[in-house]
Amino acid sequence: MDVPVRRRDLPGLGKQYEIDSAGGSRVAVVVQNNGARHLYTFDEGAETAATAVQLDEQQARTLGAVLAGVYFEPSGGNHDAPAVFGAVAIDWLVVEAGTPPMTVGDLGLADHASGMVVAVVSGDHTVMKPDAGEQVRAGDQLLIVGYRADIAEVRAKLLGAVEG
Repeated sequence: MDVPVRRRDLPGLGKQYEIDSAGGSRVAVVVQNNGARHLYTFDEGAETAATAVQLDEQQARTLGAVLAGVYFEPSGGNHDAPAVFGAVAIDWLVVEAGTPPMTVGDLGLADHASGMVVAVVSGDHTVMKPDAGEQVRAGDQLLIVGYRADIAEVRAKLLGAVEG
């Protein structure tokens, strides 16, 4: 779906581009002839800007790249998608309610040189580099590093323990 962009010439100054957000607020960008950019946000129905930011040309290009997804492309609603850096994937897995108590060793990564549990977060307590005997309980968060298959294997073991 294309988002309508309103364009307005600003004689002697540059051009203004404006779009509406889904929530009714607006964003306007003024590109001056000298290369400066001004970014304005407007609350729904407001005629005066709620915020204003001036960016030089390089800052504006960097912000544009961030907004375009050059630095990070979200995975949408797929919360099961790990962050991937080359062949290495990193993911947080939450141990679901109903999962029986188990240990890090029960997850099977100790047998894989390519995957490991980096941390177990239980409430406000974090265990970095947990050993195989570290307990894993419902509600804990696990930071896993490895190939996608390693992460999928741990996810399947956790889900299997719940469905078990």
